[in-house]
Amino acid sequence: MARLFLKCNFMKYTFLLLLVPMMAWSQSSKIQLDGVVNTEEWAGTQKHLIQYEFDPGDNVSSVNKTEVWITYSANDLYVGFIAYGNSSELRSSIRNRDEAWQDDFVMIGLDTFGDGRFLVNAGANAAGSQLDMKLTASGEDDPNYNINFVSKASIHEDSYHVELQIPFSSLQFTQLEEMDWKVVLYRSTFVGGARSQNFQFPLDRDNPCIPCQSPTHLLLKGVKSTKRAQLIPYVFGGQSGAREAGDFKMGGVTGNVGLSGLFDLSPTTSLEVAFNPDFSQVEADVSQITVNNTFAIAFPERRPYFNEGNDLIQTELSTVYTRAINQPLFSSKLIAQGAKQRTYWLTAYDEVSPYLIPARYTTYSAEGGASYASIFRTQRMFKNSSSLGFLSTHRFFSFGGSGHTLGFDGTYRFPKTYTAGFEYNQSIHNEPVADWFSTGERIGNYTVDLDGETQNGTSGLFYLARNTRNWNSGMSYVFMGQHYQTPLGFTNQNDAQVLQLRHRYTHFFEPDQVWKQLEAGIRFEDVRTIEGMKRFQSVNLQSVMGWANGMLAEISHRIIPYEEFDGYLGKDLFMSSVFFRFNPGERMNMRLFAERGKQIYYNADAPVVGEALFIGSFNDFQWGNQLKLSPSLRYSEMKSIDGAELYYSGMILRLNADFQINQDFSFMLVTEANNFNDTSFVQALLKWNPNPFTIGYIGATNGYSYTEPGYGYKIDTAQLYLKFQYLFDL
Repeated sequence: MARLFLKCNFMKYTFLLLLVPMMAWSQSSKIQLDGVVNTEEWAGTQKHLIQYEFDPGDNVSSVNKTEVWITYSANDLYVGFIAYGNSSELRSSIRNRDEAWQDDFVMIGLDTFGDGRFLVNAGANAAGSQLDMKLTASGEDDPNYNINFVSKASIHEDSYHVELQIPFSSLQFTQLEEMDWKVVLYRSTFVGGARSQNFQFPLDRDNPCIPCQSPTHLLLKGVKSTKRAQLIPYVFGGQSGAREAGDFKMGGVTGNVGLSGLFDLSPTTSLEVAFNPDFSQVEADVSQITVNNTFAIAFPERRPYFNEGNDLIQTELSTVYTRAINQPLFSSKLIAQGAKQRTYWLTAYDEVSPYLIPARYTTYSAEGGASYASIFRTQRMFKNSSSLGFLSTHRFFSFGGSGHTLGFDGTYRFPKTYTAGFEYNQSIHNEPVADWFSTGERIGNYTVDLDGETQNGTSGLFYLARNTRNWNSGMSYVFMGQHYQTPLGFTNQNDAQVLQLRHRYTHFFEPDQVWKQLEAGIRFEDVRTIEGMKRFQSVNLQSVMGWANGMLAEISHRIIPYEEFDGYLGKDLFMSSVFFRFNPGERMNMRLFAERGKQIYYNADAPVVGEALFIGSFNDFQWGNQLKLSPSLRYSEMKSIDGAELYYSGMILRLNADFQINQDFSFMLVTEANNFNDTSFVQALLKWNPNPFTIGYIGATNGYSYTEPGYGYKIDTAQLYLKFQYLFDL
């Protein structure tokens, strides 16, 4: 996934220009949204210039300038971009929504509350393919966030044009007679083969809050935000087959229906409900190599229902992980964004509830039964995006047992250079009586098996960060008690105290130099149990070098003096890695990596140190304006130190072929072979997706497993499915 603002948590503005707030005036005649920015049509509107490159340059003059016009009507915001440059060198093709992050694109960011809590961003590439995301005050972006807007684009000899129409109803804000929003204007382009990132203002790298430092204001009068009333019904049909007792049999055709809806109670408060929602993913998660991993792995949340407000419930200790709500029969979500206070409240009845028990060396996981879930979050906002918040999660199993967490957290952003934060959580678990585990293991004074015990635990975090133009430093301390659990979060290990110290230097080059990027950093980590027993210590040295023509190399060496695992002590361990990217143009984006070193083989019957190797490549090849091929390979092995014994080896091969018929229709073919477990699958999918919430698709997936030499692979599972859901604006 591409990130919008590279290194945005290190940046701060140092500008002396553009000190006067700028205003956009409402036009009586509506802009003709045709993808061509006619300067006469946009005359009299607020005009800006994106002219400062902040990466890889240090607020140098942008090579490719961008003109931007902003205006509005009572119901919509209009933005027009003219992005200058050599059109023959454009990196832009027809994409699915939110898949153009590696292209040349433009974007507007809106801070509708003016306090830096988040930035809602909407834009498009030169082909008109839409991009949107939410950037938080901490610099984290969420590209899965969606709003409903219209984009049109056109390509000209010396530029490309993009026009946006953003309904005010798709944004949350405190409605006043006169409103003052902050605006960030952004362009990603390519100069000499290297990605160039640009703002309309010079960036102050002492201030990690990007929206806080923008000098551009958008003054709005007479805005009438229509309250959204949306219904999204869906129908689903499918047929599945599986191999049983050596014979493959297809089952009967099944179907399902459901309904979700969103209703604005005010411009700052929305209510969402879902009845029997279909939260299945269109595309399967990329398989992970877990052969030498004893802990549960988290996957990103891609279900649109959970994306709105996701930035509010994210915490450093992952107290909330919405994929812990797996198959809800019913759910409701209330979000209120006030001028100083914001609140999130989600409830759900989940028919299948994942159950995780973290421990010192492993995660015990099972598929639990039905439960009632609740997540409540409230946060008080202060100047410069500082905040103080309360979070609670609750899960009650329908047949007995419950889990709860209560927590406080806060962030204070100093006017210059420093940011400090804390988090504290208390968990209370009343175990159900169930047969989901049968391990016979114990954690402290309690059994892992679910026999009705009650356990309490705590966790906490404190961090301090310092960001300047060239130097970025930080320290953090985390503790997780031996019996700490998060019923609706993602805690995969506990009984740990973790101290981290980091320091990094960034050097900036002149625009005409071949070198584009140079960073060097060091990170120290020390891990001990809650009682103080040493478990792990490491020093990581890292450097990043970037050149013209889209070449970048990252080299790191991790020294591990000791690591304790389940009573075994490994000494003088290390891991060296290299990452190389070659992206000379839109047609080719190659990424290669390799890791080699001495580490513990955790999944052995008895832990032992071995020689580990992990190599791979992720690549994208664009064929024409519509077809993209994305092959990838990952190979991992571990041998004994003397090389006489192979502990494990295997690879995962994957190929994604995406054919974009037009902006709304696409065809995808995914194949993956995994010889760690001798399985493979093929997925074909035809998808219609005209907006974030309307979707129709027809697909098929076959799963295969290896039988025996001479017989190859046989089909084990098969699925045929179709789904249609449509957004109705009432």
